[in-house]
Amino acid sequence: MTGPRIVALGDSITLGVGDGVQHARGDVGWAALAAAALGASTFVNLAANGVRARDLHQVQVPRALAARPDIVLLTAGGNDVLRGDFSPAEVERALGACLDALAGPGRRLVTVSLDRIGLFDLVPRRVGDAMARRIGLANAAIARAVAPRDVAVIDGATLLAGLGRGAWHIDRIHPSPAGHRALARAAVDLVAPDWPARGPVPPPPPAPGRAAVAAWLAVNGVPWALKRSRDLIPQVTRVVAHELREERAERAGRRSAGRARADA
Repeated sequence: MTGPRIVALGDSITLGVGDGVQHARGDVGWAALAAAALGASTFVNLAANGVRARDLHQVQVPRALAARPDIVLLTAGGNDVLRGDFSPAEVERALGACLDALAGPGRRLVTVSLDRIGLFDLVPRRVGDAMARRIGLANAAIARAVAPRDVAVIDGATLLAGLGRGAWHIDRIHPSPAGHRALARAAVDLVAPDWPARGPVPPPPPAPGRAAVAAWLAVNGVPWALKRSRDLIPQVTRVVAHELREERAERAGRRSAGRARADA
C-alpha cells in the first residue's frame, strides 16, 4: 500500500520552529515527523512564519489542493492572538473557509488547538492573564470552526501540559523537540484508522548544550527580541490597555444595573 500524500499548512509551529536550535526548513517539526511515521508517499510543507488565519485561504490552500492530499495537517490562530486587531470571529470564519475548501472524499483533516504561550508566564500577571484570555478566545473560535465539519483536533494545551517546562523551545513560544514529537504522535493516532503508522515517531534529540543555546540566542534570539520590541511589545501593551477598558466598562455596567434595580 502506497503511503498517504500529506500536506501541511499554517504557521511557524507547523513549519517546525522549536524542533531543536536549527532554523526551521519545513522538514522538521510535528508535521514532518508525523509524515515520516505514516510513510508518506509525498510530503509538502507550505507553512510559513507569521501566517495568520486570514492568510491561509488565499496563499496556502490553493497550493495544498494542487497536491491532492490524503491528509492535511494544519495550525492557525497563534499569530492572530499576538496582533492588536485580533478577532475571534475572523479566526473562526477564516479557518472554516479553509476547512471547507480542503474537505474532500476520504481526506483526513487534522488541526491543533492552542496552548498558553510559555513566554507570557515570565511577564507581569496582568499581561499573562490578558494573553491567556486571548488564547481561550482563539480556541473557542477554532472549536466553533471545526464543530460542523469532519476535522480531528489535537488538544495542544492538554498534550503539552503533560511535558511541563520541557514542552517549550528556548524561545518559550514554540514547542520543544519533545513537544513537536508529542503533537506528531497525536496526529498519527488520529489518522490511524485510515492510515496506520509505518514506523514510530523518533525520540527527541539530546537537549542542546550551552554553546548551542548561546549560538541560537545570538543568531536568532537577540534579533527576534529587537524585532518584537518594535511590534509585539506595543501590541501586547495595547491588548492589556483594551482589557482594562473592557473590565472597567463591565464593572460600570454592573454598577449601573445594580443602581437601576435598587431604584425600581
